[in-house]
Amino acid sequence: MKPLLLSVALLCSTTAVCAGTIKDTSFRDADGHRVQRLEAVIDAPVSKVWAAFTTDEGFRTWGAPIVHITPGHDGMLEASYLPTSKIGDAENIRNRILVYYPEHLLVIHNEHAPKGGPFKQEVIDKIRTIFEFQDIGGGKTRLVESGVGYGEGADFDSMYAHFRAGNAEEFELLEKSFVSGPIDWKAEMGEVTSSVKKPDGKS
Repeated sequence: MKPLLLSVALLCSTTAVCAGTIKDTSFRDADGHRVQRLEAVIDAPVSKVWAAFTTDEGFRTWGAPIVHITPGHDGMLEASYLPTSKIGDAENIRNRILVYYPEHLLVIHNEHAPKGGPFKQEVIDKIRTIFEFQDIGGGKTRLVESGVGYGEGADFDSMYAHFRAGNAEEFELLEKSFVSGPIDWKAEMGEVTSSVKKPDGKS
């Protein structure tokens, strides 16, 4: 399936990376640290793209079927791909909102990923995910997602590759939601199992 953003630091799949309008502009900073960076131009104004990230109704159209967002600094994005879940369940994905600058900047940090996920929580804890919302005119928005905090070693390498693929799929679903309407989550549910498996295929 895909990550739940949302950080990402969310769980994600191993689908193909960056097709179509999605650009991978990842790089290493001046200190040699990896920055995972994806860009996409969304055919919608900034206000609507921002709402797709910061309201329950908006996020449900592309991000996850079960979601509740408490907006603002120190807010929370809680979600699950499982239709039987409810908000407040212990194994929901939870992302803390660190920076909330309406229609400009959103920074999140994953505080909890479900048990049995592909990565150690102590590794996920190192990552921060930054979303930039740029008005490029003509009713379009450039969305830039940057993942920072990646260290070196096998655990970080595996997570980097996993999120690179999954976050590209997230962008594709977001684009699709503005072109052809909300995601059909019933149809998507068949992919949930693969999205929470470890890289070696074990759950």
